[in-house]
Amino acid sequence: MQIPQFTELHAKQLSTFLNTQSQAMTLQQSQGYLFGVICSPNPLDVHEWLEQILPNTANDLDEEILFLFMALYHKISEQVFETGYKLPNTFDAEFCKSWSKGFLVATKAYAEPLLNAPQLDTDFKQALESALSTLSFFALDQLAIAQIAKQNNMTIEALCQYQYESMGDFALGFAELIEVVAINSGLITDESWEE
Repeated sequence: MQIPQFTELHAKQLSTFLNTQSQAMTLQQSQGYLFGVICSPNPLDVHEWLEQILPNTANDLDEEILFLFMALYHKISEQVFETGYKLPNTFDAEFCKSWSKGFLVATKAYAEPLLNAPQLDTDFKQALESALSTLSFFALDQLAIAQIAKQNNMTIEALCQYQYESMGDFALGFAELIEVVAINSGLITDESWEE
């Protein structure tokens, strides 16, 4: 069976399915998570990332649902490496919160080793820290966001809009940044990732 093109109908089907699974990520969390996984210097296989999205049920998936996940993965991968990753056109706080939470789950496996790599130049560390904090911004609680807005003399709405626009910019180049940082960190040897 060929992996289908991921459509809005598929998104609704997958979202409905995920909502019936007690410990599963939401579709939006899954999108942020898969974005982070796809950009990783240490790629995960299908069963590893499915287990994160659907704890304790990934091995019992119906073939149709499995292919929907594969199509979602393929769509995000194609955007990351070929067409440019795009967030929705308009800011949606709930989408952003979920997406950022999923992104954080994916990047925790490789962000810290990269940031702590003694060989990594300060400029690369700062670029990575900026990208990570921007892409995970909406995972912060409302109080933290309100404090940041106040510190910057901005309304919460203006800060969120600014962060969303910045998030889109960082998402476009995140995979390339991770590749450059990983190579310069010394954690990648010929063909493997060393944590």
